[in-house]
Amino acid sequence: MNRTYEYDVVVVGGGTAGVSAAVGARRSGARTLLIERNAYLGGEATHSGVGAFCGFFSCGENPVQVVAGVGEMVLEEMKKLGPTIDVIISAVGNKNINFQPEYLKCAMENLLDKEDVTCLLHARVIDANVENGTIQSILCVDDEGMFTVRAATFVDTSGDANLAHMAGASTNWGDADGNVQAATLPFRLSGVDTSQDMTPAAVERAVKKAKESGIPNLTKEKGFILKKIDSNIVSVLLPSVIPQGMTAEDLTEMEKNTRKQVLYYVQALKTYMPGMENCELAMIGPSIGFRETRRLVGRETITVDDVLNRRKRDDSVARGGWKPEIHKDVNKMGTYLEVTGGSYFDIPLGALQSADIDNLYGAGRMVSSDEAAFAAVRVMGTCFATGHAAGVAAACQALNGTADIERVRAELLRQNALV
Repeated sequence: MNRTYEYDVVVVGGGTAGVSAAVGARRSGARTLLIERNAYLGGEATHSGVGAFCGFFSCGENPVQVVAGVGEMVLEEMKKLGPTIDVIISAVGNKNINFQPEYLKCAMENLLDKEDVTCLLHARVIDANVENGTIQSILCVDDEGMFTVRAATFVDTSGDANLAHMAGASTNWGDADGNVQAATLPFRLSGVDTSQDMTPAAVERAVKKAKESGIPNLTKEKGFILKKIDSNIVSVLLPSVIPQGMTAEDLTEMEKNTRKQVLYYVQALKTYMPGMENCELAMIGPSIGFRETRRLVGRETITVDDVLNRRKRDDSVARGGWKPEIHKDVNKMGTYLEVTGGSYFDIPLGALQSADIDNLYGAGRMVSSDEAAFAAVRVMGTCFATGHAAGVAAACQALNGTADIERVRAELLRQNALV
């Protein structure tokens, strides 16, 4: 049976950027389809069990909110499900939002239903039909077979620029030497006495003792333990590996490697970290969490100078409040390039538009940026903002033939985004 679907806007990838893009496009009046290959929404927030939204607020002292719009709508849906989020100051002094990933899955589905966005889970994009620099349709597969989806515009929020890659759009992999940031597999522990010291320094003391005692397969010595108020469950961000590629062989080796690390980190923490004596392994993130793989080559590229100087622009469609956070060593925490507290930089529309595919937008951690700037735009709070902007721009192009910047900005403001 030949199944064919037609929409104005198709969004590929149901993470923070993808949900925002789909809602933004639908609220702009476009018939919108969201395609997600997994069984639930949320991207790295739910697949990898990260448990914290960085980037809703600017870094450091005097934090200001830089993300609203659909990101704020998701937080409101979370609040309706109970005490599922906490606004906290992190161990390094930044204002973040800790959340419960299992509730996030449901909150995102509730929001898509309310906004009348069509969503297909368990659907994977396997090819793109491109003619004269424009994606005409994409080929997808589910357990029943293959189907075709046609649209006027497409938004790639896959995180790994999978649609862009299939369409032949220009992408980058890491820095000039092809090196990308470390990937991490978070895990959750229950039965933790969170009144004890859970800072990165405490983690480092425990892991160093574990290494000295001969416990194998431990990489990063210093990392974050994310707590939730009035809970004995924590998320641990330690097992790490440097991605070399995206083949099944590459991904299999990374998943096996980091899952093995989890088991030894549990042993290390139970033995050497106060408060962890009675902990139990509650969950290993369903999949490894990537910080960086492919990213889009856009009509414009955000530079590290834009980020550090907190550049403001007339063609801004989103704000970024984070600072470059670079994870290139699997044995160490990230390094940071400092910025002025309470400040933000503007993200231009051109950084979300493919340089060589006329109707392709990219958002989330594949936004067009140089290596150091990327380390600031990749966080999930900013992914909400760039996804929202890409969805609105894609809808404007689909419905009006062009993504006029003033029209896009006006629509984003109407939808309560911060631009």
